[in-house]
Formats: sequence, C-alpha cells, structure tokens
Amino acid sequence: MIKILSKEFLQKTWTLTIVATTLCMSTWSSAKELALSFDDGLNPQNNPQATIINQQILQQLKEHKIQSVVFPSLIKIGDFQGKQLIAQWGEQDHVIGNHSALHQNLNKDNISAQTYIQSIADADAVFRTLPNYQRIYRYPFLKEGNTAAKRDAVYQWLSSHDYQIGAVSIDASDWFYNRKYLDYAKQADTEKLERLKHAYIAHLLNRADYYDQLAIQVIKRSPQHVLLLHVNQINAAYLKEIIQVFQQAGWTFSSAQQAFQDPLYRERSANIPAGESILWSIAKTQGQQLRYPAEDAPYELDNLKQHQLD
Repeated sequence: MIKILSKEFLQKTWTLTIVATTLCMSTWSSAKELALSFDDGLNPQNNPQATIINQQILQQLKEHKIQSVVFPSLIKIGDFQGKQLIAQWGEQDHVIGNHSALHQNLNKDNISAQTYIQSIADADAVFRTLPNYQRIYRYPFLKEGNTAAKRDAVYQWLSSHDYQIGAVSIDASDWFYNRKYLDYAKQADTEKLERLKHAYIAHLLNRADYYDQLAIQVIKRSPQHVLLLHVNQINAAYLKEIIQVFQQAGWTFSSAQQAFQDPLYRERSANIPAGESILWSIAKTQGQQLRYPAEDAPYELDNLKQHQLD
C-alpha cells in the first residue's frame, strides 16, 4: 500500500534538509548576525496590493520582534498614499532611509553626479518629515559610479551632508524571484508557488552563506550582516518562513541600527565601477576574481531548474 505523505510532513522534511545542508556548507561555528533591510516601497495608485503587502511585512517583523530599515524611492512610492505607507515603518520603530527620488543607476554614462546628487536632495526634502527618518543613503542597484569622478563627488556630498551609506553585506536577487511569484500567482499555480518558496529561501540561505564566508576571507570575521530585500509580494508571502529557516540555520537577528554601527559599513569602494555588496567590493580591491554584477537573474536559472521551475 502506498503511504500518502502530508503537505505538513513534506514541509518539515524540506526545512530540516535545507538547514542541514546550510550548516554543512558553513565552516564558521559562531552565531551569525543578520539585519533585514527593504528597498523601494510601493505606490498604491498603480499596485492594488500595496497596502496589504506593506502591512503583511510589518506584521511579520513585529511578530518576530525584528527592527528593520526601509529605503524608499520617490519614483517608486508616488505621492501621498505611498508616503503614508512608508510612514508606517517609522511609526513602528523601523528606520526610514533615503533611496533617492528617481532611482537612477550611477554607473550609466548618461547619469551625471550633479543630477544624481539632486535626486538624493529632493528625496531628503520629502522624507525628512517622516517619523524615524535618518540620513542613511542606499544606492539604487548598489551602483556607486562608473568613473572615479562620479563616485568621489557623491561620496563627498554624502559626507558633507552627514549621510551614512546604507551598504549591504549580503546581496540577493529577491526581485527576480518576485517576478516569478507574480507570474505563478496570476496563473493560480499553487504547486509552482510552493516550489518557488523552497527555491527562494534556498537562494537566500546560499547567498548569506557565500557572503559570510567571503567576509571571513577578506575581513577575517563574520560581521553584523545586512541583507538586501525589497518591499514586494514574495517577501510579504514568505517572510515568516524566511526568518524561521534562518534561525534554524544558526542565524540571529539584530536591529538595522545596531548592524550599521559595524565598522564594515564605513568602508568605501576603491573600484571602478564602484558598488555591489561591501564585502564584494573589498574582495575585488584585494584582487579576487569575482563575477560581475555580483547578483543577477541569469545566475538563478540553475536554482529554478533544481526546483523544477522555468
């Protein structure tokens, strides 16, 4: 007689398997610390799910008592309604940073340092009225300049205006998996959504382990990590499970404010093009041969295939 395994049993088995795999991959025995950060924000005028997504992410952070940071961009959130969603983060004791007005890529030839800096200043004028706003700037796409002149001009402006750079130590492609989530949700394909959840969490664990090992190589320690995520539907759907699996894999969660006190986040890129994860940047400066860009959609195709996805 064939025994039918319950969905709950399969879920527990998968969780234990992925945790065991991650622990075997890691050679660092001490507890690893992780802070969560979220980019962009949502505009309720063009995303009917914006309010629900925002509430779901905030609720899951609250349930796990995790203090995070959000980096909104004006072009992503729109006007008053989007600003009110971001205000909810500050009201719940999360830090609100600056992700510019126009979400430009500083590595593009047609983006000058002057226009880029103006975009930062324009966003500052709007976000400074929000609760718990702090002058922490995150570069869109993690791109910090394709020339030394542009890179250094923005660094100088940020420093002279008392800005800290909201760098990340762990980069990931949650935006890519979110696109897949939206496609499968539109098709109401619950089986693919379940496999996507497994693929996505495996991806995040893989990237966290990779960058933690890179840190041990280049700075000789495991820092207080900051993970790059976005305010999007896949994180609204799976954040609770992401947190639980990371905890089971030996990670502890720290606040974003605490994490950014780590000296690692005062480092500046010496590379051209500048940017990526701060750990990637340091490793590149030390002469390591690394893929560029550090994270991108084509790298995830094998992971999709392993989880029987396309």
